[in-house]
Amino acid sequence: MLKTLTIENYKSIQKATIELSRINIFIGDNGCGKTNILETLAMASASKALVLDVEGLINRGIRIARPNLTFSSFTGIRQQQKIIINLALQGNNETKFEIPSILSCDDDKNIYAVWKDESRLYFIDKTEIRHNVNHKERIITEPWIVHDIKQLTEYLIFNLNTDALKGFSSKSNRIPLGINGEGLDILLSEFTEPEWKQLQKYNYLISWLEETFTDKKDSLKFKGYKLGRSHSILYFKDKFMQKKNNVFSAENANDGIVHVLFYLALFISHKTPSLFAIDNIETYLNPRICRTLLKELIQLAKKNDKQALITTHNPSLLDGLNLQDDEQKLFVVSRNDDGKTRTKPIRLKPKSDEKLKLSEMWMRGYLGGLPTNF
Repeated sequence: MLKTLTIENYKSIQKATIELSRINIFIGDNGCGKTNILETLAMASASKALVLDVEGLINRGIRIARPNLTFSSFTGIRQQQKIIINLALQGNNETKFEIPSILSCDDDKNIYAVWKDESRLYFIDKTEIRHNVNHKERIITEPWIVHDIKQLTEYLIFNLNTDALKGFSSKSNRIPLGINGEGLDILLSEFTEPEWKQLQKYNYLISWLEETFTDKKDSLKFKGYKLGRSHSILYFKDKFMQKKNNVFSAENANDGIVHVLFYLALFISHKTPSLFAIDNIETYLNPRICRTLLKELIQLAKKNDKQALITTHNPSLLDGLNLQDDEQKLFVVSRNDDGKTRTKPIRLKPKSDEKLKLSEMWMRGYLGGLPTNF
């Protein structure tokens, strides 16, 4: 599992060290650097997978800019032309392994320039890692290290788009799921029976939902169920409607259900990455669903060995956290007076005269992470 993320010289982050757990929630003002944190991990992932070109970065969910806009450039400080990212993995026996990335670009004004990693540690295949130091190559074959670095190379930042979830657009060729939600129906169609049973347990999150299913032959399309020309083979049954008229396609579903279904599938499937990020998880979701969904996702993460970094602007999501559990962490992200991103872990609920929920504490300013300019 990834335990420590150290970042230097990436966008608004001059220097930061973040101690991670299984589920990591990041809150803060707009533009404070939450997504930048997610992107540094994606940069390291692309580096170790040897795909540091524009396509490789975009397909991991990174917002592409010219390299000289990617390096930190704070007033009064000479701009450095390297991004340094260090990751610390920890195995079940508490053994740690450091993964460095030193990223630079020969043409820092060219958006299409290919980045290079000077650290010379690369993932080669499913069985080995090659580390070249001072022209001496070391082959690393410890199974847990190879396994965890393979997970790193599969890391993605998911930022959902409803048109992609409903099958109207497909901008990513990532398999099984694209970064905007593409391929949800295909992933569900390949669920094993135990995975379907896990998924069906969460029908209660959607009050009207009787059943979710996929039409693998796409035969319902010819009966007029997809007049909007969606490519999705995902369908739902509404338990309140007559049996002869209670089936409808993803393109006719409300936006919330496809978002909920995506997150559940992401945490259940054995085909999805074990390490990933979700940017703005609350989009299209009712506050109470946010709270309950997070509780369920945390349990699924433990059961299915997933690790996630999640950003949100919805206070209700915080009420799904249990800060007494070491596998759940909350971070408040902000920018100091010089504009540099800083990250503060909230280990326990702050003391107050009232018995307040975490959501109330955030809104009242006890946690930080709120705008202070008005």
